[in-house]
Amino acid sequence: MSRAPRSSRAQPPLVVSHFQEALVLNQFLVGLFGIDPLHPHTDSGRQVRPLEMLAKTLRTVEPGIAPNGKHRFLEALISHLPTSAVLTPAELTRYDANLVAHTQAINGKRKQKGEIVWKYFQWLTLLFVEIYLDRYFSDRQGLCAALNDFVERFNRFHEQLKRSTGISLYAADDLNKLCLQNATGSGKTLLMHVNLRQFAHYARCTGQADAYSRVIVLSPNERLSEQHERELRDNGFYPEPLRQESDLASRGQSALDIPLLTEITKLADEQKVKQMAVDSFGDANLLLVDEGHRGMSGSDWKAKRDKLAARGFTFEYSATFKQAVKAANDKVLAESYAKAVLFDYSYRYFYADGYGKDYRIFNLPKDELAHKDTYLTAALLAFYQQLRMFAEAGKRYAGYNLEKPLWVFVGASVTGRKVDEDSVSPSDVAQILDFLARFLARREEFTRLIGLVLSGNGQQTGLMDAQGRDVFVNSFPYLRDLKLDGAAIYADICQRLFHAPGGGHLVVERVKGDSGELLLKVGEAEQAFGVINVGDAAALAKHVQEELEHKHSLAEVRPSEFGEAVFGDVHKPDSAIHLLVGSKKFIEGWDCWRVSSLGLMRMGQSEGAQIIQLFGRGVRLKGKDLSLMRTSRYQPVNPPRDIHFLETLNVFGVQADFMATFRDFLESEGLPPNDEPKVETITLNVTHDFGQNLKILRPRFRKDTQEQYDFRKHGPVVEFSLANLPPGMTQRGAVVTVDRFPRLQVLQAGEVTNEAVNAADSTPRQFDALRLKLLDWDALWFDLERFRRQRHLDNLTLKHDKLRSLLNTPDWYRLAAPAQMWQANMNNRRHWQSMAFELLSMALERSFNHHKRKFLDPRMELVPLEKGHENLPGEEHYTLVVEANEDYLIQDIRQLKADLAAIGWRTNGYVQGLRLGAHLYEPLLYSEKVAIQPVALNRSEFQFVNDLRQWLQAHEDDLLEQGKRLFLLRNLAKRGVGFFEAGNFFPDFILWCVSQDGKQRISFIDPHGLEHEGPGSDKITFSENIKQLEQRLGDGDVALESFILSPSANRLRLEHLWTHQGHAVPDLDKLHVLFMPEADYLNKLLATATA
Repeated sequence: MSRAPRSSRAQPPLVVSHFQEALVLNQFLVGLFGIDPLHPHTDSGRQVRPLEMLAKTLRTVEPGIAPNGKHRFLEALISHLPTSAVLTPAELTRYDANLVAHTQAINGKRKQKGEIVWKYFQWLTLLFVEIYLDRYFSDRQGLCAALNDFVERFNRFHEQLKRSTGISLYAADDLNKLCLQNATGSGKTLLMHVNLRQFAHYARCTGQADAYSRVIVLSPNERLSEQHERELRDNGFYPEPLRQESDLASRGQSALDIPLLTEITKLADEQKVKQMAVDSFGDANLLLVDEGHRGMSGSDWKAKRDKLAARGFTFEYSATFKQAVKAANDKVLAESYAKAVLFDYSYRYFYADGYGKDYRIFNLPKDELAHKDTYLTAALLAFYQQLRMFAEAGKRYAGYNLEKPLWVFVGASVTGRKVDEDSVSPSDVAQILDFLARFLARREEFTRLIGLVLSGNGQQTGLMDAQGRDVFVNSFPYLRDLKLDGAAIYADICQRLFHAPGGGHLVVERVKGDSGELLLKVGEAEQAFGVINVGDAAALAKHVQEELEHKHSLAEVRPSEFGEAVFGDVHKPDSAIHLLVGSKKFIEGWDCWRVSSLGLMRMGQSEGAQIIQLFGRGVRLKGKDLSLMRTSRYQPVNPPRDIHFLETLNVFGVQADFMATFRDFLESEGLPPNDEPKVETITLNVTHDFGQNLKILRPRFRKDTQEQYDFRKHGPVVEFSLANLPPGMTQRGAVVTVDRFPRLQVLQAGEVTNEAVNAADSTPRQFDALRLKLLDWDALWFDLERFRRQRHLDNLTLKHDKLRSLLNTPDWYRLAAPAQMWQANMNNRRHWQSMAFELLSMALERSFNHHKRKFLDPRMELVPLEKGHENLPGEEHYTLVVEANEDYLIQDIRQLKADLAAIGWRTNGYVQGLRLGAHLYEPLLYSEKVAIQPVALNRSEFQFVNDLRQWLQAHEDDLLEQGKRLFLLRNLAKRGVGFFEAGNFFPDFILWCVSQDGKQRISFIDPHGLEHEGPGSDKITFSENIKQLEQRLGDGDVALESFILSPSANRLRLEHLWTHQGHAVPDLDKLHVLFMPEADYLNKLLATATA
């Protein structure tokens, strides 16, 4: 086995210089989906990271669990799964079933919080964890070997590029740590809770739960622990503080059921008064570490964590592993994290997907201090504009989940003590308080400055950028539209922001007790407008008083007689606090969505990770429909007026050396600028003459209730049993198949020998008396019942005593498993249990679809297609949304418009389209780079309509001579015409061939292929079943057809799939399975469709 290449002095290893390119565990997981992480991948001509090839298939999919009980992402993922994928559709379906179960279990407890609906990146994160844990618990040595095979290939690849990687081979002990790098605001806490359930599930399924002593949730501070306790309880867990006397077993509780909370500050090498000895908790714990990057700030932090989980397992969560690794400058540490980061959805991807707020960043350097008051006045006006807009919006922003704006100032040092090498000045807090005191006391001076800033004259304010433009240009349109003078705005600021009509003198009050808070008020006002929250309030009060006295400030520091701590309520919508000042402690664990303006005082470059963490707190956004997205991306057309200003984080630096840090961060993250996206439109016309009387399928309406027939509501209840299996599963050999031979081994062997490889022992297995006896029938029934509920298979009933007879009769299933997995020993019971569940769950779903068809087929009818049909768009325009800086896309769209007007089509470029007279609306558009609404085609769909366009040009005269016309309609998934027999299959196109005598041949066409379909597939047999439906409809003027089009030339692979399972070579043409790369595929299709 190869070793990691030695690093040279001239070039640091990849793991140090380009950490994100060295995430070998993440790349290994991506490879399991058939996407080679060492191969360059492009999207619309631009190179993208390998994970993007997965992400782009899911990004536009509607989130949530479909009526069939599966996440909608699953269907999209499987439909785009390459043939080279190691993961099978059956495995992915099993993993998703687990995720559905975990999600529903948590949702059942979230009475006050609302149900969780995963975003695509959250679902992918959890799917990656499923895949890893399955392999970790079932075959740890095999996982280690597979990872090392990839590491060797990874190192060879970079050796060829003359690059040292710094990545050595995995040892088995390296496998018990996973790190998730997900952006702040992307739901890390919820992921943690599901990870706990995932880990417990696999530990119990494999009989390894007793190997773990306890679950410890480790946080950097008490506030974060308190937050975890609340959220764990909200999600149905029963957390407790970690204590040395905690003994869950004696209370009859499982170690993996009770999360125990503590902070790293409470752990020590030896027992102390307020600290617990790490050794007293053993080394077999499941450790969940929040803000995991903190482990890099000192060896002590990491040593304690490693000791607690040496024989256990660790999950670490952070948004900034990359920045923390860079700051630590430790090659060994960098390597350990590169080998443990399972999923990377850092801020660059979060922002690029449209999540979180926009941002504007300003800084006042040291050489511009003469303009500091003007600059801070502009910052105050920017916040005041947000506050006033929010208050005066009325119902304009209802439903957008905006929070009342909050202005936050953070300093590296707030008490005057030097805390690190870059914290050089003791007066951070005093400076901002002095400004506020002068603003409140000097009405005329600041009234003039307000007018000056709003005038937008950079020459007068001195606030100009390098190009000589006012840095605050276009920043205050709402305030300018009010047409108020500076005096009126000053008065309203005093009233609205400071709770002090007319201003007054600033008062700093120290709250009694140990809250660490100072309240900010004006004069004798009862209500505080701000709060300072630090660890040592007494020292800060003394320091601030000295500083303000030194400056002869107008502010006053005094003890509070009646003031109460308010920081704990700042996050609430009715909080009167508008300004929050604090130290870097806010960076971790502060759960507040209100931050809209952020002031950074003297923050230096060395605090890059902390600045980015704080920045991440500020850009959090709930968004409309809790989408987490800014409106400019979620609803780019006709957004509410001025909402952009409330969804923008303003970052103001005060003598801060952080602009270089931010610049490097934004450049390294590849972030687009935060300008408003551009919206282009293309006219959309419904061109169909509805006098053609095209017919379309739908279920009939009941006469009694006038409801459409629905199998779940109106169909019979059927027992899941041998007698009620679909006849095709036994009579035609369309059996359920489970194949447990590892595809990875076959692929690797084929690569080495360059020959096709057959599994050594593919003898079909069947459950005999011994294995049936050793199954856990209670667990099997419960798992199937859970599956039935998840999939909403409501019309099937499960009876415990029917399951054994099903498995004892092997003519409906085919089971392939390696000999070592089938050997008669107790260690294999979990494999048999899993196979039994997979077989029965697939049979359950097939049975449901069969009986649904039996019920609905006789109740289907043909009706004329009318204008209001939901398959026809109601919009008058397509909207195409691009980032404002993507001029090349804007130009490309404009070129498309010109080509559509001139010649009617464009089949190259980033955005493609065509006019097709046969389609019921036009044009039809396709792009993998631009978001298109209301409907866009994908690559294979666009290829089909373009091929049809060319075919019609060549055969138009022939059709006219025959007296036939063709009509095409894009069938919308979940809204158009679907077919229950094929597992809620929604073909992409409906094609009508109408003869002069009024007869119609209706063809349902799906150009998505059959990469993973074998004998008995509902889609494959649908071309036969639809003819049975045609007969039942009994309309002599209508014939029905169905076609599956495969975009890739895999005819031989499909034929091999059949013969490998003991079937004859299929006549795929007869089954209406055609292959788009074959030159005559459209002739074959249209020969039948126009017959």
